[in-house]
Amino acid sequence: MAGIIGAVILVDVPGRVGGLLTHGLECVADPGAHACEGASGEGSEEADGPLDRRVVPREEGEASPEAGSDSEDDPGRPQSADLPTEEERPQDADLPAASEESEDQAPTRVEPVAFDWFGGDEGPELAPGPETKPDGVNDWWEGLSQAERDEVMEEEPEHIRDLDGIPADVRDELNREFLDDEIERMLEEEGLTADEVLDYDLAQVRDDPVSGAPSLELWEMAKLQRTVGQEGSDHYILALDPEEGRSIVSSGNPDTADNVATLVPGTGIEWTAINGQLGRAENVRNAAARVDEEAENAVISWIGYDSPNEAQAPWGGKADDGKDDLQDFQYGLRVTHEGEPSNNTLIGHSYGSVVVGHAAQNASGVYADNLILVGSPGVGGPVEELNFDGGVEDIHIAMSDEDWINKSPLKGFHDYDGLDHPDVSRITTGDDTEHDAYFNQEDGRDTVELRQFGEIVAGG
Repeated sequence: MAGIIGAVILVDVPGRVGGLLTHGLECVADPGAHACEGASGEGSEEADGPLDRRVVPREEGEASPEAGSDSEDDPGRPQSADLPTEEERPQDADLPAASEESEDQAPTRVEPVAFDWFGGDEGPELAPGPETKPDGVNDWWEGLSQAERDEVMEEEPEHIRDLDGIPADVRDELNREFLDDEIERMLEEEGLTADEVLDYDLAQVRDDPVSGAPSLELWEMAKLQRTVGQEGSDHYILALDPEEGRSIVSSGNPDTADNVATLVPGTGIEWTAINGQLGRAENVRNAAARVDEEAENAVISWIGYDSPNEAQAPWGGKADDGKDDLQDFQYGLRVTHEGEPSNNTLIGHSYGSVVVGHAAQNASGVYADNLILVGSPGVGGPVEELNFDGGVEDIHIAMSDEDWINKSPLKGFHDYDGLDHPDVSRITTGDDTEHDAYFNQEDGRDTVELRQFGEIVAGG
């Protein structure tokens, strides 16, 4: 019997091989022919992108990584604060529809080579496009396996290191690598060693440059590298893009902190001012820690927009340009936060308060529980129109008699009178506090304004 079966099989081999050769020749002659389809007559399952889209059965109990899923039952997605409804939330870029599966079909997962969901002729092939809103980005990231995440981080770090919706620790890791590479490149270009760069002080590289001094850009990067690399440092670089003029660094992890504050600076602040802004952020964070020693706090220096020069400051154009980026950033803090929702405070200093105001007047608002407007020329409208997660009583204004803005016509351009509301909190100010002194320490002690900032950030 075994001999008969073997003979039958051997006899059929030439026919099978001949059929395969005929099928291949027909396909070469006419790629669109029916012969090019699979043996069952159905179309090929190959992906359209440059990478093969292969799927394998999911292990029983393994979570589904479908991109763009809004399921509230998704165990892999961090629980966030109350997020806007579909009608209120920012509009997302087109996300891929989940594949339709029959009830009795085993769920599938995508192999690491097969997640070019957002790819196109231009831009990233593996990562979401830059216009994707933070919730869509985070859904995508949470749906990836660790192997897929590693591949994106290796192949396209430039597309995710500044992307709202990506966890802070991932952004920090990739931005530190970028910082190290940029410093190495600039040291070679300028013929300096790392030790030589910081032998100069800021005045020697910016205010009155001396011969042989490093560029301001290199000096600021080297100082940032030293700051974030210190033993015990818990700084997180969330964005660093000199070409776009962006630098965003957090003192503390915003994804795990109980209280998170974002400090938006004003006129004339460029990305190279990040180290000075970090000094203000540290002062606010320390003030909050003195109010509540048990809470974990994070304060973010957000240079995420093109700040105006003095000639542009009377107008709202730069605030309009930056409002969407600020809104997305604040939204990203919500969707990446782990555990219980954090108490989020948005602090706008000088023209930065105008940016905060314009962002909060967007239809879907800005994602913060408290607003602090410091030395503000106004927010471009009445406070009743500010849309955020708090009420009018959660808006706090600090304006000293000695602040030059208090006597400036800028207040007329940005509707300072719109801040006049009986329920708005008025922060007590010092008798001689000047425009840039609200965040300072005096003889090792917080200013009266800084103490109140710390109390608000800490949830008081």
